[in-house]
Amino acid sequence: MSRFSIIRPIDQPLGNRRLLDDLKAALQDGRFTDFRLIVAYARSGPLYRLQRLLEEWCEGGKTSAAIVGIDQQGTSKDALDLALSLFDRVYVTREAGLTFHPKMYLFTGERHAHAFVGSNNLTVGGTEKNFEAAVHLALDLPEDAAELSVLESSWSELLPTSCPATTRLDQLGLDRLVADNVVVEERSMRIGAGDGDSASVGRGIRSGLPVKPESPLPAKVLIKTRRARAKLPAGMKSSRVIPVAARSVAVRGHVIQIKPHHNGEIFLSLTAVLQNPDFFGWPFTGRTTPKKPGNPSYPQLDPDPVVNIRVFGAKPDPLMTLSRYRLNTVYYERNKEIRITASPLVEIVPEYSVMIMERTSALEIDYEITIFTPVSPDYRRWVGACNQRMPSGGKEPRKYGWF
Repeated sequence: MSRFSIIRPIDQPLGNRRLLDDLKAALQDGRFTDFRLIVAYARSGPLYRLQRLLEEWCEGGKTSAAIVGIDQQGTSKDALDLALSLFDRVYVTREAGLTFHPKMYLFTGERHAHAFVGSNNLTVGGTEKNFEAAVHLALDLPEDAAELSVLESSWSELLPTSCPATTRLDQLGLDRLVADNVVVEERSMRIGAGDGDSASVGRGIRSGLPVKPESPLPAKVLIKTRRARAKLPAGMKSSRVIPVAARSVAVRGHVIQIKPHHNGEIFLSLTAVLQNPDFFGWPFTGRTTPKKPGNPSYPQLDPDPVVNIRVFGAKPDPLMTLSRYRLNTVYYERNKEIRITASPLVEIVPEYSVMIMERTSALEIDYEITIFTPVSPDYRRWVGACNQRMPSGGKEPRKYGWF
């Protein structure tokens, strides 16, 4: 007998129930052998978070397919690249003058089927953080075969044999979509647009809603680094071999526990920088100017990033706001340390506070930085988004993550 429940609009922001968790549970449910989805927009974030389960699903001989809309550049090249590697079949649907906008996730097996039908796109916002609503239908077979037939027809009527707006995607087809600028890489998508994936932690007026951050990207999907000489501009020499990385995973932001030093310096994680070099503009091509002749010069990010910083304590209003602050960022080669300098933070930011950095497309602003001190109501939620540890050096290790 069919049963239903609802993912209510407030559930995802508060973390009460999120579609991503339901999808993970269904992918691990031995009753299901086929997974299909229909979405308007797709980004890489949910697929990275589901990657291991989807790979195990495929290795277990189970089938999967996806139909994805490609209107308004809402679907990224990154997502379609991943989908081609994780699903047996991928289709794209596009019709001039119309917007492809359905969202349905369907799991079927011999005796059971589950469907999620609602507003949730295959994006981080859609599956974790946005105000979304979805109906979860749990069907028993063969008793609920009629209900399943309606869901099945919603899928089959979109296939190329019935819908000429749909085509099966392969790598050559994806290359054409990229060449025609129909889909673009996520790093070139305008921040602040799209399906809620780019909503900033720090910008805007805080209402006091206790929003739970999205789940961190699994460490396994982040690239491994190699050691090589950094490519510097003509005429600039580097005496040391420093770590560089081949490419970055598309991310929205970086979260890290910090320990401001008395001189205003804050140590970042070199490992984190190497996991997503593009996010930090790595390798640094500028050089510091020693204050004393004979002292060494170090690579630095040039020009200094311009950032907005807000620090929060126990109350909703910020303890401190720094606008258009120039954030000096230096790589100390000898100790393999990356440090930023923000002296105004020293007096109000205690150690192990959580700092969230987000890239922004705002005019002349490189990062929005939000810091939650340990007394902030948001603190524990953001510590939970840190899923990687830094070397401890005999002390409690700091943690960081990507989202």
